[in-house]
Amino acid sequence: MAPQPKIILGISYGHGDSSAALIIENRLSAAAEEERFNRIKHFAGFPELAIKYCLEHAGISPEQVEIVAIAKKPWNQIQKKIALVLKHPQLLRKLKSKTADPKISLSKNLKQLKLNKAKIKRVEHHLAHLYSCRYLDPKREAAYLSFDGLGDFVSASIGKTEGHKITILDRMIFPHSVGFFYTAITQYLGFPYYGDEFKVMGLSSFGTPKYLAEMRNLIRKKEKFGCELNLEAFPILKHPLTFFIENSQPKLLPFFNLNYMTQLIGFKPRKPNEPILQCHKDLAKSAQVCFEEIANHLLYQLYNRVPLETIALSGGCAHNSVWVGQIPKNTPFKSVLVAPASHDAGIAVGAAIAFAEREITPEGGHWGLLGPAPKEEFSTSTNSEQLSEKAFENEEALIDWVTDELKGGKILGLFHGRMEFGPRALGNRSILADPRHPKMKDKLNARVKHRENFRPFAASVLEEYQNEWFENVFYSPTMEAVFQVKPEKHKKIPSVVHADNSCRIQSVTQNNQPFYWRLIDIFRQKTGVPMLINTSFNDCEPIVCTPEDAIRCFLNSEMDHLIIGNKAISKKSAELEMAG
Repeated sequence: MAPQPKIILGISYGHGDSSAALIIENRLSAAAEEERFNRIKHFAGFPELAIKYCLEHAGISPEQVEIVAIAKKPWNQIQKKIALVLKHPQLLRKLKSKTADPKISLSKNLKQLKLNKAKIKRVEHHLAHLYSCRYLDPKREAAYLSFDGLGDFVSASIGKTEGHKITILDRMIFPHSVGFFYTAITQYLGFPYYGDEFKVMGLSSFGTPKYLAEMRNLIRKKEKFGCELNLEAFPILKHPLTFFIENSQPKLLPFFNLNYMTQLIGFKPRKPNEPILQCHKDLAKSAQVCFEEIANHLLYQLYNRVPLETIALSGGCAHNSVWVGQIPKNTPFKSVLVAPASHDAGIAVGAAIAFAEREITPEGGHWGLLGPAPKEEFSTSTNSEQLSEKAFENEEALIDWVTDELKGGKILGLFHGRMEFGPRALGNRSILADPRHPKMKDKLNARVKHRENFRPFAASVLEEYQNEWFENVFYSPTMEAVFQVKPEKHKKIPSVVHADNSCRIQSVTQNNQPFYWRLIDIFRQKTGVPMLINTSFNDCEPIVCTPEDAIRCFLNSEMDHLIIGNKAISKKSAELEMAG
């Protein structure tokens, strides 16, 4: 029997959210998205900086890497590709754009990083997604579902485990895709950018499913696993999708039939700068309900083949937290695991796990906290004219001061420990506030995050208290599920209660995040509320990675304080205003 590889580097690139991950022996040592380092949101190029971080964190030289696992397999489903192209020759049309980035040369990039001696192994896109949630809870056997827009000609896969391996039981093949449906409605609603789908999810809470029949016209369940798009509404076989990389960022042009959609829905697409009307909110709700119907259908089909209690989810559609929170209520699955980076960044981890052939655990115990931590004590000397520092003798004194400031209505940026891997801030690169203040949501959206006022905020909640505040709640350590707030609690936490009385939560435990748990617990002791508003530490950019990123974001927003290490950093201008 061949020896198991000890050092595996996983890479994801070429489709948005490029990333790298490193496994040493049975430990996931590090994982990070390239965008955090180069500050280009949804960066699609080669993850050079993320690779360098992973190796430096582990103290590994490039020559020690045995396998480079690539989450991309272009020849996947080749027979079905050929058959489809023979029927639709126009699919061979290639986009030619002067502004598009050149094709990434894998061999050239690996050689530059001195990784060219490692064995190159590939795993198909959705199998890598499935592996990305393989060991979220090793104690439980799970059924697996991955679904998104498209990857390696596949839009969804279901699987089961056989030892350390995952076997794919069924796939949904191009052109049919739940992700395409949701993206098309996102574009129709005037949200044109890659990754804007979560805006539709947030907007849906303000509407009613008035257009549900029309949505069911656009996408239909299949009798067995899968669904079918209305290819008259989405003519992607006649007019191939226009996906390209521009300035290292992914772009997907609208692919719906304008005349068909306008006649079906009854109003024209919203332009990005136009007001959001009730009809737009109702369309968002209708699309969300239809998405949930299709997603639950996929889960039922999976359960028929793998009748287990636990479902493990991955793929970009698994970030639909409104749907995730209702899975135990609406399907046979009663326990839910969600990969912290379900989107395409996560397949770097999945690709590495696919070739590890052993049980993998994350360094530090948390799958969502695998990025860089501050290397040394940070000083604000370069910003001394603008900032002042307050140092604390110990963690207890710092937490006591922070919770007093939060209780008093202040907004704080928290930069602590290892950076999050995935789109959710989990208390290490977070902006925190008191959920009891009724105007805090509007204040955060307008003055700190600079985003649409309909966007909700999540809550970090002590796990041992979440059943007292939320209905039908389950453990959600990576903030991937939305639950209903109990009616008697609405008025106590108004700034995290969304329009439909729901809230997306992060379950915080003392074992996984001792500092953050202690901070929230002291806040609970002072206020009776075991949670804080938690939103990502950024402002229309990737989540901050370095102390310098945090300082820049802090200076450009109306946060009151910034916590880095044992220091509280404040703006001198704010102190002068208070003194005056």
